This record gives sequence, C-alpha cells and structure tokens, in this order.
Amino acid sequence: MEIKKILVTVDGSEYSEKGLDIAISLVKDSKRSILGLYVKPHSVDSLKYGDVFSGHYDEIARKSFQSLREKCEVNDVKFTTEIRIGDVKTTIEKMVNDEQMNIDMVIIGSRGRGSVKGALLGSVSKYVLDKSKVPVLIVK
Repeated sequence: MEIKKILVTVDGSEYSEKGLDIAISLVKDSKRSILGLYVKPHSVDSLKYGDVFSGHYDEIARKSFQSLREKCEVNDVKFTTEIRIGDVKTTIEKMVNDEQMNIDMVIIGSRGRGSVKGALLGSVSKYVLDKSKVPVLIVK
C-alpha cells in the first residue's frame, strides 16, 4: 500500500505538532500531501452560546493551521486544511472512511487540550483506531 495522502487531526496541542512532524517525514521529497483537519465540537455550551464558542474554536484552528502550514512550506510539502463541525470522533471517522477523500493514513494525537480536552480525551483516538479502514498512527 502506497501512502499518498495523510490526514492529520489538529487541535492546537503538542500532539498535533508531533503528528505533523511525523507526516512531513513520511511525505517529504514526494508528490504526497497532508490534510489538516480541525473539528469544531458540538456541545451544550456551543448550542446555548453560539458564536462565542465558535469564535474560540475558529481561533484555535487558525493559529494551529498557520503554524502547521509554515512547517509544511519550509519542507516543501503540500498542506491543505479543512474545518468540520460535529461530534469529533464520528466526524473524523466519516471523513477517513469516505472513499472520495482518498485518505491513506490517519495521524491523531492521544490527547486533546484546553476546552476541547474533554471531547478529545484518548477515547477519540481509540474510536478512530477501531473504526478506520486505513492505518492509524496515534501520537503520544
């Protein structure tokens, strides 16, 4: 199996950074690409307060993507981004298993951070590992 496109989950944590470093080492000097995915989680608070939390998540995504994009540019690696809204683990799983996305591998952190930490605790990486049809690398 040849790995052409790697999905790296992004949450602003050190695990996202480590995951991207690993992805870069796998695709560097090739025509392969990395897709950074940030999932804005649904929660009672986001439904109750709407844009207040949405803006917070947008800022985390923007800062994370900026940092990761700079790393990819330095290494001459194609990097695209996507933001989705929904349950974090099922959103990642659906995207990974969508054949039209052509994802060959997933790199995901073992833990989240900040206000997202509760939604991303190790259960997300375990869920994706169990449900994914492609190889999953969990970064610690």
